[in-house]
Parts: sequence; structure tokens; C-alpha cells
Amino acid sequence: MTFLLKNNFLKRGSLLPLFIFFTVQVYGQTKTNLDLFFQLADSAATDLQLHLKDEKNIQIDFVLGKDYQVFQNSILSHFPLNELPNESQKTTVHFTVTEANVVYGEPERSGLFGSFRIERQINFAGNYSIVSNSREVRNFSYSVSNELPYDELSTVENSSFPFTEGKIPAEPFFSSLLEPVIALGSAAAAVYIFFTARSK
Repeated sequence: MTFLLKNNFLKRGSLLPLFIFFTVQVYGQTKTNLDLFFQLADSAATDLQLHLKDEKNIQIDFVLGKDYQVFQNSILSHFPLNELPNESQKTTVHFTVTEANVVYGEPERSGLFGSFRIERQINFAGNYSIVSNSREVRNFSYSVSNELPYDELSTVENSSFPFTEGKIPAEPFFSSLLEPVIALGSAAAAVYIFFTARSK
């Protein structure tokens, strides 16, 4: 949304308009990196469901390592808990997560005086094998990217899960230095125009 603010200076019965434009952007609540990882894990589980079709007697074995065990319950929630009356008729799934990481882009300012925003990309990949009368191995790779405020990066990461932390780039030095210079210059120009108009 763009708002237009208009200030008028009186000059001996005439008007001197000064237009100042401010861009205001409204963003929803920022999801944490872990929230987005769960979202991608759900996508992988949904894909697995489609490939299992009407299989009923399913046993899922996870190869997650200590870092990715947090996804196990989320994935299991997509499948009913069934007894296996006949072990010989069961379908075994080996589910492996091989990659889960966060990649940040470079910070960019939103507008002339806006705050810094940064793009993040969440990657989640692995494979699963379905063993019944035959063996089928499928790879999966999901990613999601969006923008968020640079100053919120510390709140979206979770130190308990290292894969939710990415390499955070430094805030651009020259951009931070230029902002106060532009602000002072704009203020000085406004004051100069005001007093010049009054003196005529």
C-alpha cells in the first residue's frame, strides 16, 4: 500500500505543495524455520502416502540420525497405526532424510528508508524405499523460499536444532552509512525551500 501525504506551506496567499511519499508494507506473522521444515516433511509424507496407495500393513523404519529425529512423529501422523497380523504380507518403508538446511540471501532495503529484508530458502531432501513383493526407491527434494525482516532472523532459528540455523550475512555497511546522509540532505533541502519561499 502506498500513502500520499501532502503538506502545504503558505506563501503570501499562494500554496507551495510538498509531496512526500511513504511506502508501507504489511506482512503476516513470520513462520520459524522449524515450522517450514515441518511443512516440507508433511509434503514428503503426503507423497509417500500416494505411492503406498491402498497398502494397509505398513511398517516405517526411519534413518534420520540424531539431528532429524524431530520429523519422525510428524511423518508417522500421516499413517494409521495398524497391527500386523501377518508379517509376510507387510509393506516395509525405509525413510531417510539426507539434507535439511537453511540458505539466506543478501539483505536488501525495502524502499529508500525502509528496513532491511532478506530472502531465506529452506531445503529438505532424502529418499524412501518401499519393500513388499518388490523394492522401489524414490528420492524427494522440497524447498520453500520467502522474505522476512533481517532483524527477525534470530527469532526464526532454533539453537536446539542446528539445521534450522543458516549463515547470516552482515548488514551492508555503505547502505547503513548512506541512510543518515540522505535523511539529513532531505531535511536541509526542505528547510531551504521553506525559508526561500517565505523570503520572497
